[in-house]
Amino acid sequence: MSARVPALLVMHADLSAALLRAAEQVVGPIEGVETLSNAGLSRDDLERAITERVERWPSGGLVFTDFWGGSCHQCGASAARGRGEVVVVTGLNLPTLIDYLHNREKYGVVDLAERLQKKGQESIRVQRSAA
Repeated sequence: MSARVPALLVMHADLSAALLRAAEQVVGPIEGVETLSNAGLSRDDLERAITERVERWPSGGLVFTDFWGGSCHQCGASAARGRGEVVVVTGLNLPTLIDYLHNREKYGVVDLAERLQKKGQESIRVQRSAA
């Protein structure tokens, strides 16, 4: 069994805290996951706040962001640069977060990130009503 992969959810407004609360409704109390909002932070302050958190991880972890190219993603990518297995996963949704929580002790950082990318893609579906 692998060590628990730590995570930081970095998102706009209160989305990261709301997603974590929603996940707790499904899986129960959650430990070892931090949240960070970009609200009121400059780009430099946000990057610094992310860096302070990921530097505490002994052997990497996952930085989850809401969407590719936004300030949260850009600052997460900058903070992860040169820090080994700190991987940024964008487009976090509730099914992906729940899958992370169920599997964060079973996989290493990179394998878990790849699994979560597939899970996120598979969780978006279209259901049309029958005619």
